[in-house]
Amino acid sequence: MKKIVTLAIMAATMLGLYAQEGAAPVVLLNYSSLEKKVEKSNEQIQHDKKKTKSRTWEKRGELFQDVFQLGLEQVVEGMSPQTLMIFYQEPDSVTTETKNGTLYEDYVYDHMIYTFVNGILQEWERIDPIHPDPLEEAIKAYQKALELDEKGKRAGKIKENLIELKNQLKRQGVNHYYKDNYDEALGSFENVLNINNMDLFEGEVDTIMIQFSGIVSREIANKTGDKALYQKAIDYYEQLADANFGGPNTYLQIKMDQLAIGDTLAALETLKEAYEKYPDTVNVIANIADTYIQMKEIDEGIEFMETVVENSPDVAEAYYWQGRMLINKEDVEYIDRAIESYKKAGELDPSLYYVWYDMGYIYYLQGADFYERANVENDDATRKVLNELGKEKYDQAIPILEKAYTLNNENPTVKFETLDILQRIYYKEQMMDEYERVKALKQEL
Repeated sequence: MKKIVTLAIMAATMLGLYAQEGAAPVVLLNYSSLEKKVEKSNEQIQHDKKKTKSRTWEKRGELFQDVFQLGLEQVVEGMSPQTLMIFYQEPDSVTTETKNGTLYEDYVYDHMIYTFVNGILQEWERIDPIHPDPLEEAIKAYQKALELDEKGKRAGKIKENLIELKNQLKRQGVNHYYKDNYDEALGSFENVLNINNMDLFEGEVDTIMIQFSGIVSREIANKTGDKALYQKAIDYYEQLADANFGGPNTYLQIKMDQLAIGDTLAALETLKEAYEKYPDTVNVIANIADTYIQMKEIDEGIEFMETVVENSPDVAEAYYWQGRMLINKEDVEYIDRAIESYKKAGELDPSLYYVWYDMGYIYYLQGADFYERANVENDDATRKVLNELGKEKYDQAIPILEKAYTLNNENPTVKFETLDILQRIYYKEQMMDEYERVKALKQEL
């Protein structure tokens, strides 16, 4: 997940950085010069007249963007040490360490440490920074500049700066994320969203930042168990759902977070909303059925699945999950209905191994039940009938389970269980050649 998140955000961030190609060569910023400018800016925002001027705060925002950019002017994540040294010359020192076959190299300069992993720049860290959070300071400065710019004369330029600031925040967030500083990463991404909430960006929705703010909130919650952060992730993903971003998977993720905080009813309602939007999506149907089963609301689930089948008569999985719901009733009439649902699913899509596995497993259980009853039956005639019924069910189960095994190229656990059931059936029926065959297949898994 970390790699997926990082690559996606990096792609968005780098688009902004690469857009600068073709501009004049970047002049490297000077630490001492910036330090003095910050001291001067601190004085100006205390000055009675200067602190009332929008331009004072605008320049302060630009200054703190430069403070962030110090040491990153020519840096692109993924570059090599050789490329870094073209721009920043030789480092003061290089430390190396190998962990689990991975080479980590730290190139140490006066005020920066660049970390390379197997020769590729992954992250960076500041030494003795001029300011602990320059981008946060830049945001505050631009907010003040806009407040003082009553006629909106500087709004255009400030907006340009804020667009660049958003790219810097994304870059900072990625770096924090690589360093496992999830709280700081989340703060950076949320600051992008805070900027988008300014009047200058009215109507702009950055779904990528909303999505990854939700992802990072969830990752922190997974580590800490903080329900408030799960709720934050839910809130972000609900924004995505409102924006029709991410399709049914957005709703499925909301459902997972709601289950994480123990709100099963809300999870079910979320899934129903997803079904209204995406009625033919198999994952949504499956999740609704499974949630009903977890809640032990089988009758309600059966009623819902009847609606699903009516609305999607050509969707094999709809019948499959109807069958899964019905077998939870255990009564014979419901089991028979479940088998009919499985048969219909198999007709619509014969390639679904789990349809055949479930159906074969039902026949196996029915056969085993007849045999168990025969074992304790005292009446010879009744015992004979029960044994015949057991054999009949086993005979029905065999080809179906063999088909499930042949079709299953996805789930080794179910594949093993299929062979295990077949092995029991073949042993009971004294089909010893088949017994040895499936026994050998089990050992190969």
